[in-house]
Amino acid sequence: MPVIDRILKLPAVKQPTGETSANVSGSQVGRLGLNRSAEPKLKRRELAFVLRNLATLVSNGLSLPKSLDTLAREHSLRKHTEMLGALRRKVEIGEVFSRALATFPRTFNTVMVNQIRAGEKAGTLPEALERVARQVENANKLRSKVIRKLSYPAFLVGAASLAISFMLVFVIPVFEETYAEAHIPLPLITRVLMATGQYAVSYGWIIPLAAVASVIGLKRARMKRQFALWMDRELLRVPLLGEWLRNLAVLQFIDVFGNLIESGLRVVDALDLSSGSVGNRAVCEGVQTLRAAVTRGEQFGRELTQMSNLFPPVVGQLIAVGERTGNLSKAMSHIRGHLEQEVERQTNTMVGTIEPILTICLAAVIATILLAIYLPMFDMIGAAGRG
Repeated sequence: MPVIDRILKLPAVKQPTGETSANVSGSQVGRLGLNRSAEPKLKRRELAFVLRNLATLVSNGLSLPKSLDTLAREHSLRKHTEMLGALRRKVEIGEVFSRALATFPRTFNTVMVNQIRAGEKAGTLPEALERVARQVENANKLRSKVIRKLSYPAFLVGAASLAISFMLVFVIPVFEETYAEAHIPLPLITRVLMATGQYAVSYGWIIPLAAVASVIGLKRARMKRQFALWMDRELLRVPLLGEWLRNLAVLQFIDVFGNLIESGLRVVDALDLSSGSVGNRAVCEGVQTLRAAVTRGEQFGRELTQMSNLFPPVVGQLIAVGERTGNLSKAMSHIRGHLEQEVERQTNTMVGTIEPILTICLAAVIATILLAIYLPMFDMIGAAGRG
């Protein structure tokens, strides 16, 4: 489901002001054993496995190079042995771990690198790795839940579409030929169905081609910031779907922002980084507006409560309480739990609404096709009986 992937993915984001990305030249990467252009990207599950095991090994006293070497010998990570080996060699020659990770941007985006860099500076690298691993795992769990809930409606639509296409392309032409030989008048519904079948046989290939062209065109159009912003704002206004998309986007933001705060970043820098992790452009712009307000000296929680069209009121209230009590990290944890429950509840509600509507609509379409096919046959039987 590419749409779900786009909504839930964690894209690379820009650096906050004052931070510089750690890059090495292509020749340096080549000397250390892996060319960046050939970097094999870790899957989400593999990335969480690497980060969590690194955190466990390092927290138990194993050196970072030894930990990386241990993971490089894992059979399940054999496709990524070169990358892990390159990371180990960089660390062994004195490269800071976060700078080494930054040379593989397809796997370790800027948010992850900055969280780990903050952990290095604070001397809490294992905790930082654990937080990033938890973040990746939470995103994976959420994505799996959403896909699992939406898979049945998608399967239902796909199966019904194939059945209807088969009837239009292969079944209806046979009946059309039979009725033509019988020279019986056809009712309007049957004539319309026959014309649809003829169109499907002659021009049906245009439909999948148009669908592919539409997807490509939409992707290109979304590259323009203003169009993407307008589209995402309009999506947020759609009943039921809009609130679900909003909560998904806010959950993405809170998950990253909370981890950055726990890593020791200032609120303004955490807002700068986490804004780029949000898939919905309207919510992303809202986070950037919050950052500008905080930079001016405004209270984060108060500004958030004034943007109730983008952020649920409970989010603003919990953050305001966290600011007053000086325990923003705990507030982030509560917000995560609340939003996860809301997203799951809304997903169940949407699926519960969509499934019966789809079932009724598809049943009505198939019943109409069958009625159009068999009505002339009843006339034929009646005519034969009178004869």
